[in-house]
Amino acid sequence: MEVLTPAMMTKCDQETIESGYPEILLMEAAASGIANLALDIIEKEIYFKEKKDIKISVLVGKGNNGGDGLAAARILKNLGYQPEIILSSDKKLLKGVNAKNFELASFNKVKYYQFENLKETEFLNIINKSDLIIESLLGTGIAGELRGNIKKIINLINQKLDDQPLTLAVDIPSGIIGKTGKKAGKALKADYTGTMAAYKRGLLLYPGRDYAGEIRIINIGIQQETIIKNGDGLKIFNSQEAKKLIPARKNYGHKGDFGKIAVLAGSKGMTGAPLLTTKAALKSGSGLVYLLIAEEIEALTTVQLDELVGISLPSKNGTIAENSFEKIMQFSKKIDLLAAGPGLGTTSAVQNTIMSILEKLNIPLILDADAINSINDLDLLKNYSGELILTPHPGEMSRLTGLTIKEINNNRIKIARDFAKENKLTLILKGAATITAASDGRAYINDSGSNGMATAGSGDVLTGIVAALRAQNMKSFEAAALAVYIHGRAGEYAAEAESNFSLMAGDIINNLAKVWKEFN
Repeated sequence: MEVLTPAMMTKCDQETIESGYPEILLMEAAASGIANLALDIIEKEIYFKEKKDIKISVLVGKGNNGGDGLAAARILKNLGYQPEIILSSDKKLLKGVNAKNFELASFNKVKYYQFENLKETEFLNIINKSDLIIESLLGTGIAGELRGNIKKIINLINQKLDDQPLTLAVDIPSGIIGKTGKKAGKALKADYTGTMAAYKRGLLLYPGRDYAGEIRIINIGIQQETIIKNGDGLKIFNSQEAKKLIPARKNYGHKGDFGKIAVLAGSKGMTGAPLLTTKAALKSGSGLVYLLIAEEIEALTTVQLDELVGISLPSKNGTIAENSFEKIMQFSKKIDLLAAGPGLGTTSAVQNTIMSILEKLNIPLILDADAINSINDLDLLKNYSGELILTPHPGEMSRLTGLTIKEINNNRIKIARDFAKENKLTLILKGAATITAASDGRAYINDSGSNGMATAGSGDVLTGIVAALRAQNMKSFEAAALAVYIHGRAGEYAAEAESNFSLMAGDIINNLAKVWKEFN
């Protein structure tokens, strides 16, 4: 499903209206969707109260977002609830369809207040007694800092209430910038967000993602073709996307049909990383996994995983030696894919080996961790003759691009896309809201994961999953995006079992089977 910026969404609205669909009907559809979502929330969370006793407060701004809230209040009133509207501005400032929806709400005897006429204690008393807040103060188009009454309303709720009532945001939580997910100074946290027609970037990028709660897409009558036309190829990768891409497994297949992978990893003191990567690959459907590792540590590493085939490489001081590449090149003829980097070290021998791999091999290649840190010439990436997947975290991406980590995290989507295009590869920019970008401009924002996955070895596990899926005849971009989602989903299961505090990388591997069963 497409992910839009506010400007893209505005174009969708305009084209729909220009095609003959009245604006007030778009707003009515949005309001109906919000009202239905409110009913779902009431059934789920406020089921113990009689309809007449449920208190709903609707916070209303003067823009179209407020118009959605006004119409939703009227719909809920006609369903037997007693919503109360709080206008952030004078009712005389409402224009067009928003003024019309205020008239209709008044005609249906929906009670309203003007915020500027309420004492602080009166406003807080109304909010404090609410079972549900429908928050329609600001839409997705804000760019600057909050100001005026809306700033006062948000500050009062954030600062003066010990326990904020259940909150449903209309389109986006007020104070979250729709393009970036950043806060316009302050923002009002929601438990649920009903967003119109398509996901907005600000709902999926942090900190906006933390403020949105559970997100529901509301169909307001805009055609999918219009959304795709005005989007730019960015989509959310969720369970629906995963279901489409899970690779089929032949009942009569043998291990060679499910991918032969080699993992170039490990060094003295870093034997855990290759085990995490290889085990994750085996747990993700790979038929055969080889570990290419320094001779001095091969036996003590491979003995820890019965299913692993160890291939020793010339070594020095527990790290692969300068002459390792010849053996790697010969062995590459037996495999479908090479994944390199986890725990490999950053000696000159490692750097030269990675350079030789990029210059002389042509099989599908995944570079992670120390393999990425070994790259000092981006032309090596651009000129690689096989398919290439990179999996940097922001620190590694910073070293590749020369940008600061802050600059990268402030513009994750564009930076990931530009790098993938310029260097003709698939990029997984790891971190909260992982971005997977293709060389043709397509990109996904991942929708799975937990903060417990910010732990040593988590990226090594991801590399193993990516390798397994790509080796099962998936295309690089799809394999990478699916692997990121599967990795995150396993992390969610692990967090449920262990807690985010106690989660370790091995717990992600231990929960992969639950994810595969989920999609089988």
